[in-house]
Amino acid sequence: MKLLIVDDEERTREMLYKHIAWKELGIHEVETARNGLVALEKCENFAPDIVLCDIRMPKMDGIEFAKRLRESGISCKLLFLSGFSDKEYLMSAIRLNALDYIEKPINLDKVREAVGKAVESRKHEERKRLEERQLQDARDEGLPYLRQEMVRKLITVPGSHHVQEALESKETFLLPLEGTYTVIASSLYWQPLQYPEDLKSLQETLLRRLNMNSTLASLRGICGFDSRQFLIFILPEAFGSSYREQRTILEELYAEVDGITGGSIRVRMGVGDSVKERMQIPFSYNKALNACNLHYYNENSRLFFASELGVSRELATDWDMVRRLRSLLKQEELEAARSLIMNWTKQARAARDLDIVRLKDSYFQFLLVILDVAVQLGFTDTDEDTERRYIWKDIDRVPDLVSMEQYILSFLNLFLMPPESEGSSGKMREILQYIHKRFHERGFAIQDIANQVGLNETYLCSFFKKQKGGTIKEYISSLRVDKAKELLLDKELKLYEVADRTGFADANYFTTFFKKYAGCTPSEYRERMTK
Repeated sequence: MKLLIVDDEERTREMLYKHIAWKELGIHEVETARNGLVALEKCENFAPDIVLCDIRMPKMDGIEFAKRLRESGISCKLLFLSGFSDKEYLMSAIRLNALDYIEKPINLDKVREAVGKAVESRKHEERKRLEERQLQDARDEGLPYLRQEMVRKLITVPGSHHVQEALESKETFLLPLEGTYTVIASSLYWQPLQYPEDLKSLQETLLRRLNMNSTLASLRGICGFDSRQFLIFILPEAFGSSYREQRTILEELYAEVDGITGGSIRVRMGVGDSVKERMQIPFSYNKALNACNLHYYNENSRLFFASELGVSRELATDWDMVRRLRSLLKQEELEAARSLIMNWTKQARAARDLDIVRLKDSYFQFLLVILDVAVQLGFTDTDEDTERRYIWKDIDRVPDLVSMEQYILSFLNLFLMPPESEGSSGKMREILQYIHKRFHERGFAIQDIANQVGLNETYLCSFFKKQKGGTIKEYISSLRVDKAKELLLDKELKLYEVADRTGFADANYFTTFFKKYAGCTPSEYRERMTK
């Protein structure tokens, strides 16, 4: 703790400074000042915890100094010194919340006792502040999840008595109990197509940042992810597509969300019809979802409104077209196959089916056929564990219809690149160079390679296996094992250092991995090779 001694008598200042063992009382820094004016200047940088201050001083007395100190917002314990015990000074000290009043001539024992009490009082206040801050931090930490749970209840069971009771806590849930409400559904697509492995953690980060956002708070709105991974906002009042319907506010909200998510995530928002009571929120929510799904057919717009929905119809997978595609590919009629896929995209754009999962499934079926025929004709190999498991994941990442068509058409290139062509060997060199450059880094993934060389992950895995006769995963693993064997020859390196230099964050996992591929543990290998 820090102590400031303020007295116009140099002898008094020196005596207090030198003749009390301050550290034994818990004081580790002591400064002095000859009057209140000098003391105020020192307080700006020194920020004392305790001030031991004379009352009668030239230029600025102790009472005036204490008033100015309180006005500045500096929180500290005040102890007054004075040779005068009149009522006026005593009352002033009380009004300034002085902790004690020590009469002159100074008795060092009384000063020690008074400062000791001030230290204990200050420690008690700090503990209390810390507890309050911890409680507030815990509340702030849990607030996003409480609001998300409220969002989920409002879009499903708004009539629940738990909802009614919870909404009465306006500080927590912000929304009014009665009035008009508008629901907004937001889709999130990662750019490039690199879906995070830990989606829950990323969602939690987004929720925390959104709940700290002043724009959302000023609108008295709440947000949370629904079961379909849409980011849902519920706002009081009515909002619509025209500027007289507060569209400007929605654009500001979009800009805030876009700024928080950053350039790696593409955000699109669907605005549901405004409803006049809480029980109708599920209706606004469903309209918002449908409006948001319009983004798949218009990749350039950012805000979509339920009033723009118009006519849409179901577009289920056309199995005759799937069979036709298979036949064309077997005959290597690639242009006809390309035209068939593009024709399906035209039908999809005309139908504007708002069930995007159903639409994606139709393209998923096309992709399965392309890969299957490519295997049958010897253009590629298949591996259930490394390629097929990526197919739906990649399909689901594609953010709009134009990108989906381009993504599916790109797989027709499998039929155009013979194994020994100059183009394929050049691409293979690029892949291998990048792998050798990065394989030892933590978190290095197949998607990183795909992004670097401009191929989608599924195509990359298939292409690599065709060229090398083994999977990328197996190739990277062999490189890591070879590198580990080389490093293990250096007895000075700890096992965790070898693990770190070969891309493993966990030494135990490194041991398991090494034993799987080398047939022995790293320690056993080192012992065997260094005998």
